[in-house]
Amino acid sequence: MTIFYLILLGGLGFFLWKKYFSKMDSAALKYFAGLMSAEKYDAYVKGLIESKNLRQVALSKFNLDESELKELPPFCLSDYYFDEKDQMIAVKKGKDGKDRSSAYQVSWFFFSADQICVYQYTLNFNTNGQKEFTQEYYWKDINSITTLDETKTVYEQPKSGKGFPVAKVVNIKLLTLTVAGDKCNCFMPKNDDSIDKAIRGIKAKHAEKKKG
Repeated sequence: MTIFYLILLGGLGFFLWKKYFSKMDSAALKYFAGLMSAEKYDAYVKGLIESKNLRQVALSKFNLDESELKELPPFCLSDYYFDEKDQMIAVKKGKDGKDRSSAYQVSWFFFSADQICVYQYTLNFNTNGQKEFTQEYYWKDINSITTLDETKTVYEQPKSGKGFPVAKVVNIKLLTLTVAGDKCNCFMPKNDDSIDKAIRGIKAKHAEKKKG
């Protein structure tokens, strides 16, 4: 009977490894297995994102020339991405108290006289999958531009790097553009004065455009 249970547990372990980790990016796997520090994981993610030159990718998607974008300077938000609906995304809290996940999102904003162009890129280290989102919003069609503090229930890898993920609540911050019947949510870092100042400038420009 003992051998049967060992075989059963071994099979279950292989199934979980196959489902959650077999396709995971090697650096992310090291971090969530407790073999890489949070600082090194942050540096790896930053380097990977920078190598993709997403600002230029975004400009190409919209067929924009930066000389046309004089309303406000181009603006970027980026942070780890959390999704309650996707239990494949691993989560782990670092020694610095920050929650990190196996997914990352970057949002670029470009501002013309009439529109805000949004390019969003989300990278999932579990599957090495990526999603892109592009949208153009007319200033006057945007009902509101807000920052929201929210909580999400996600699944955290145990500190030992072994065992089953456990449910936990994480605090996130979003920049949200709301138009009739739709919202664009962009993950953003918390407690960044330069970003908060830039967002205040965007809100002021929006109010100016709405008054027309």
